[in-house]
Amino acid sequence: MRVNLCSISFRHELVSFRELARYALSAGFDGIELWGVHARSLNLQWRDRLRELVRDVRESGMSIAMMSDYVEFMGDEPFEEEWREKVRTARAFGTDKLRIFAGRRGSRSFGEEDWSVCASRLRELCRIAAEDEVYTVVETHPDTAADSLASTLRLLKEVDHPALRLNLDFLHLWEAGDDPLRAYEQLEPYVLNYHFKNVSSRERLPVFSPANIYSPNGSREGIVPLAEGELSYSPIVRKLAENPTDRPVSIEWFGPDPFEAVRKELEWLKRTEREVNQPKEGANVR
Repeated sequence: MRVNLCSISFRHELVSFRELARYALSAGFDGIELWGVHARSLNLQWRDRLRELVRDVRESGMSIAMMSDYVEFMGDEPFEEEWREKVRTARAFGTDKLRIFAGRRGSRSFGEEDWSVCASRLRELCRIAAEDEVYTVVETHPDTAADSLASTLRLLKEVDHPALRLNLDFLHLWEAGDDPLRAYEQLEPYVLNYHFKNVSSRERLPVFSPANIYSPNGSREGIVPLAEGELSYSPIVRKLAENPTDRPVSIEWFGPDPFEAVRKELEWLKRTEREVNQPKEGANVR
């Protein structure tokens, strides 16, 4: 299983990208999921030396696995040029995966016209990104058109574009009331990346709302390690181990002390994967 570090976990830390890449490599991560805010900042700071920066990161053994950003495509303002710039930025960092949210409204508020507009505009995003061989990766996330298994399946069907893929966030589908393993079985053909994070109880799920989680003064109550939350990740790891692919997992940590926290999360994930892959006592191993 390949595992990525999310640069968003370090959004309130004073650390350079080179330092972060060195840390990720030393901790045992395979790549970095680069937050769009960080990507734009780096693009500005390294304007003439960005290719050198990306080359150095690759030669160190790391890669930019995905760029995670946002684009408002359901409003009245044009979005095409903004999207093209994000696609160019993703390519500049050497990734062919650009993650977004499917709007800012929950699917239950959608009428037929809303679905038609959403599908049409998301299809246009896919068309533009595909021109540069970039996948448009929609995350399963609350208050979007992909906020449940049913809505995500409908979105995939209505957009019907080969460059549309998914970032499957198991916690958010569980939040919607879906069985994570059943969701995985139905969505797996479309998935390019997985997000892993956990919460102490369902009552604490609002901690992940964007208005709270992006604020340096927001609450972090309820954010817990993968092994300690209400969602059990061991069956999920087992399912992924049974069907190994090159689709990576990104550890998404929003709590305190990210350097220590993500290292421990990676250790737990690798240990759990080894335990799952070990043959059972008495098994016939050839």
